[in-house]
Amino acid sequence: MLILSTVFFVLINLVVSPFYLLIMVAPRRVATQQVLKSVWPLLLPAFVHVAFIVAIMVYSHPNIIGIWQELYIEHGMFGATTVEFLSQLYGTHAEFAVLHGWVHIVVGDMFMTRWAYLDALSRHLPSWMISVVALLIGFTGPLGVLLYFGIRPFFPQKTALNQP
Repeated sequence: MLILSTVFFVLINLVVSPFYLLIMVAPRRVATQQVLKSVWPLLLPAFVHVAFIVAIMVYSHPNIIGIWQELYIEHGMFGATTVEFLSQLYGTHAEFAVLHGWVHIVVGDMFMTRWAYLDALSRHLPSWMISVVALLIGFTGPLGVLLYFGIRPFFPQKTALNQP
């Protein structure tokens, strides 16, 4: 179990690292822009997430129908016992729960970082600011996005209508 968790922890971090590195080291390079405009920064971490879920299912042999019935029918998706049920579900494999959360966070952070990067390019933010924004989102997630929203108004988007 621990080996499987370690493999996926390393894998998810390795998958997103090149994208962050490109943004921080060469944000204005054409190659960086092409890579970040593609779907790969989103698809690769998503594939790792799906592979992790499949690995958990293969390893733990859960009763999927029973879980879905209990989670969505008996208690309702937003029922009061949902958190308790999920805690019991992951209770036998705590490292899977932590890693599942981590993979979720990494996928979400990459999505937010990519959006902020592309938006920052269109607003002509200085390269160092783009790098800092990517770093903040990568390490703090939504807090980095909030900080980016704080600086966005100082860099209006360049369009054909508002250019001198």
